[in-house]
Amino acid sequence: MSREQMIHNAAMEIMRDVGVRIYNEKAIGILKKNGIKVEGETAFFTEEQVMHWVKMAPESFTIYARNPKYDMVIGGDHVNPAPTYGCAFIDEWDGTRRYGTLEDYIKCLKLVHENEDYSINGGIMIQPNDVPEEIAAMEMFYTTLKYSDKAIMLPTGFKEEMERIMEAACEFFGGREALLEKPRMIALINTVSPLALDGRILDCLMLLAEYGQPAILCPATMLGATGSLSMAGTLASGTAEDLAGIVLAQMIRPGTPVVFGIQSTAADMRGGITFACAAPEGTLMQGFAADMAKFYGLPSRGGGCQTDAPVINCQAGYESMLTFSSAYRHGINLVMEAGGVMDSVNATSFEKMIIDFEIIRQVKASFTPIEVNEETLNLDEIKEIGHDGSFVDSDYTLDNFTDLYAPRVGSRNAKGADYFKESIDKEMARLLSRYDSNPPAVDEDALGRAKAALEKTGRKLI
Repeated sequence: MSREQMIHNAAMEIMRDVGVRIYNEKAIGILKKNGIKVEGETAFFTEEQVMHWVKMAPESFTIYARNPKYDMVIGGDHVNPAPTYGCAFIDEWDGTRRYGTLEDYIKCLKLVHENEDYSINGGIMIQPNDVPEEIAAMEMFYTTLKYSDKAIMLPTGFKEEMERIMEAACEFFGGREALLEKPRMIALINTVSPLALDGRILDCLMLLAEYGQPAILCPATMLGATGSLSMAGTLASGTAEDLAGIVLAQMIRPGTPVVFGIQSTAADMRGGITFACAAPEGTLMQGFAADMAKFYGLPSRGGGCQTDAPVINCQAGYESMLTFSSAYRHGINLVMEAGGVMDSVNATSFEKMIIDFEIIRQVKASFTPIEVNEETLNLDEIKEIGHDGSFVDSDYTLDNFTDLYAPRVGSRNAKGADYFKESIDKEMARLLSRYDSNPPAVDEDALGRAKAALEKTGRKLI
């Protein structure tokens, strides 16, 4: 029996005997209507019921960007990085911390837009503290429409916010049928470990399904705290949580695109319980999520460029490289938090974002297969130069030396103690200048209709 089959069998036993708490009356009604046993707020699923609905979800799907060159395939062998997500603070280079603002959010949008390694932009890259909580999700969605033409990561908010966002998306992208035909947005639906889905996030999930927009189901369990200390046990319970949400989405709209995610990791219990997002256990479990996703015929989600370091230092570098290279090696289809995350997903750092851009480039380059053909074998030149010559001024070297990897952050011949920060500042300035000189085009009439739909709550956007 494969490890995946054993995890599946355990998850089915959990769903049958323990059940999953569903803190949402509408969701409970849908489950009951479709034959799921519910006692109070706990839903119990049989394997037959689970697999009946899970099989309706697509193995891969496309999120369509306003600019078609950023259309994003989720599934198969595609590995898509997505930037920082869920952070409340901005960390400065000197180690100081402050609340994020809408201006910070727009700066994030510009930097991510200018990095060609990303086909997606938006989400809660930084919580804008200067925007009222009741409209923050709408404000982030609106600014994402305004400042980027890539595929859209949605922030998740209150039910009324999400209803307005869906209505605004219909206005912007040509109506509900057009949105159903070409999904434009994806949102993260975090489960509540152990074995629960809360009311607010279920409202978001059900709205996404009604409008045919993809959803990422994902636990962020801490070993020994919100889940079993054993990785296998936590994978089994996390799988149960994911599948409960996936089943519900398919009941609302069969064929709704969904992503099977695991963001679970260790809990550091030495001196308090800390979410160790960059722990090796996390890379193992997120990597195994890709295996479980393939087992169910679904795309996968994990994390990358994550660190528990409170400042930019060596720890931040090696943890970020570890987590992204692991995600890339495991073939995770959507790698969230890959760009700018600090301090166990508590803060976003602009400098760290630029460093992570370099990490992503290096990892992708290091996994690129070596091209072997008559030209690259270069035998004529090797024979001509023989034992005592030099390739420095050979034709092949002079024609192709710029193909060798050149870092944009850091240096191989640095002089002076400040070279690293200087290279970060230079690269950040280059990206922002390039954005400002050629921002993406936007249909102002469509943007105005979207804004009007968002402001139907009576709250004006900034």
